[in-house]
Amino acid sequence: MKNRFYVLFIIILLIIFGVGGCKNTEQLPHNSSETPLSSPPSDNPPMSVYQSVLQNKTQFFSIDTQKNLTITQLNQAVSNDNSVKVKVTKFTLADLEKDDIPEVILWLAANNSEDFGFEVLNYKNEMIYGYTLPFRSFMDLKDDGTFSFSSGAADYGFGTIEFTKNGYMINKISYSESNYDSNNNLIISYFVNHENTTKEDFLSTINKQNEKRGVTWYDFTDDNIERLLSSYK
Repeated sequence: MKNRFYVLFIIILLIIFGVGGCKNTEQLPHNSSETPLSSPPSDNPPMSVYQSVLQNKTQFFSIDTQKNLTITQLNQAVSNDNSVKVKVTKFTLADLEKDDIPEVILWLAANNSEDFGFEVLNYKNEMIYGYTLPFRSFMDLKDDGTFSFSSGAADYGFGTIEFTKNGYMINKISYSESNYDSNNNLIISYFVNHENTTKEDFLSTINKQNEKRGVTWYDFTDDNIERLLSSYK
C-alpha cells in the first residue's frame, strides 16, 4: 500500500512540474504594432516599392550624392552643410515620362525656406532613383506632366523632363531666352513648340499653359501615402 501511495505521489509531482515547464517555454504573442521591415505584397509593384521608401523602410539611390539614402537623409542630397535641415512637407504623383509609371514628387522645405525645391523619385527596374531639383526649375506642375521653369525675367517657359542614370534633361517646349548682341543690346527670342515665334504668340501659349489643371498636393503623412499609392491605377 505504501508503495502505491509513493508511486502516486511521484506521478503528481511530475505532472505539476511538467505543466510549469510548458508555461516557461510558451511563445509570447506577436506584437501587432511592430513595424514590418518590408512592405506587404502588392498588385502594383512600383507603388509598393514607393511606399516602402516613403515610409522610411527602404533606401533609394540618390543621383546627386551617388549613394543610397533614406527619406530622413534628404539633407545630404541638398547640401554638404550639416546645418541645413530638410523635410518633406507634401507630395504628389505624376507620370512625368509618359511610361505609365508615375513619379513621386516630394516638396522640400529647408531651414526657413518653404519653397526650397523638389525630390523626384523615379522607378526603374525595381529600384527607386532620386533627383533633386531647384524650385525655379520645376514650378507649377500640371496634371499632364508639364511644368514651368525660370532663370530670369526674360528666360522662362514650360516643358517636360526626362531622367537618366546621370541626371535629368528638361525638354523646353515653349520658352523665351535672352542674350546680348555685339552692341550689348538685350535681345529676347520666343519659341512655341520649339519653333521661333512672336512675343504675342508666346504669351498666348503661356496663358493657355497657366490655365491647365495643376496636380493636387497632399500633406506628407503615412495615411496619405497609403491612401494615394493604393488608389493609383
